[in-house]
Amino acid sequence: MPYSPPDSLTNRAEGVLLATLLCAYGLVLLVRLLGRSRPEFRPANPLAAAFALRVAAIGAVAASGLGATLRGGDELGFVANARLIASLPFSSGLWVPGGTYNLHEVVFALQLKLGDLGESALRVTQVGISVCGLLLLAAAVHDLAGPRPGRLVLWLLALEPASIFFSQILHKEPLMVLASGLVALGGARAWRKVDAQALAILAAGSAVAILTRPYAGWFLASAAVAIVLHATVRDATRSLSAFAVLVGVLIGIAAAVPVIVQVTSKESLQANLQPSQTANTTTATAPTSGPNANNLALESVDYSTRSAIITNLPIRISDLVLRPYPWQLANTSEQLGVLGTLVAFATLVALLRYGMLARRSLVRLVGPLLYPLGFLLIAYALSVGNAGTGFRYRSHLVTLGLAVAVVLREYCLAAAPQVLRTRSADAVRGNGVVAVGPRPARARGWPRRLA
Repeated sequence: MPYSPPDSLTNRAEGVLLATLLCAYGLVLLVRLLGRSRPEFRPANPLAAAFALRVAAIGAVAASGLGATLRGGDELGFVANARLIASLPFSSGLWVPGGTYNLHEVVFALQLKLGDLGESALRVTQVGISVCGLLLLAAAVHDLAGPRPGRLVLWLLALEPASIFFSQILHKEPLMVLASGLVALGGARAWRKVDAQALAILAAGSAVAILTRPYAGWFLASAAVAIVLHATVRDATRSLSAFAVLVGVLIGIAAAVPVIVQVTSKESLQANLQPSQTANTTTATAPTSGPNANNLALESVDYSTRSAIITNLPIRISDLVLRPYPWQLANTSEQLGVLGTLVAFATLVALLRYGMLARRSLVRLVGPLLYPLGFLLIAYALSVGNAGTGFRYRSHLVTLGLAVAVVLREYCLAAAPQVLRTRSADAVRGNGVVAVGPRPARARGWPRRLA
């Protein structure tokens, strides 16, 4: 059934105010918790801007009258499911996420059960969840590169247009941002030392993702395993506990091999993945012009065998990263996303530029961010069939991509004086004098362990 907010405008305003206060209080607590071990991490200003812009976007979209067109029809189904769950006692099995319903629907149902404050209040809660994920991601960047990059990436994420919009939709995206932030933070800690706290944070992020969007969640969990495996392989010769974790991870991977082989068999792919891909791209046969045009449909690809996936996955990755092209945006709702598209293109350019400069140290510097980015890129490329849906998926990838770019940029700034000095010392001018450049300088805030 369609969502019906409280009748009174005053009640709706009170609901938004209450949800805003609760979310702000939760963010303050999280900042204090993160600040206990990070005294130089001061995210208050960009965090406040991120939260305020997203709450303001709720009202802006509502005032534009384009809410239903911009947000799509999935919201109605999710909220209808949440209202069904909320009508049942907590003893009902429907309250368990990952069964009949996913975590985001249970989160909506819990709010409706405790007090139906209106649609806008639900959106404010979504904003709070998403901003928590951005804060955790900024803390991970702080741990990897220092306080200045941590604040910079939070400012960039606060102002990123697609993130501002998708943070307030009644969908899966906010919880997926939270999940990736948890995995990034746990991975950054494991990069220094694999301990119980790092493993717990990684497990929490993986669980949130699996219970929200299972196929992407398992890929994110695989990224968490890859982070732990890489960190323990590096430290196993120096730490007995790291060696024990390495053995446990290898046993877990060995146990998962039969499942992976079965899932990727030809019969399984033809029965599951290929029908899903075909269903997602059935509108590709629609005309590209006229009243029934679907300019965002992607061409169907063959995912029926392992070799076909290897062949066609790069095509779909390109579609996910680059489409829709700016000239394909045919109506108002699509054209409003052009800023997000331009930011995605700029992020890709920055990743290529700084990635090439830091290629010899790439994984060492940004492994905890690179693994989630890479695994989620594959997960979304396997499932996407429409450039409109891909735009929503891409906003999640851009969030991680900006974090990677900021860390690499800081490294390049720190390493540039050394590079210039090496090159100038090797250059002998015509007068026989060797030009020696300035003394290498470490960029402010860059950890000495990575400089």
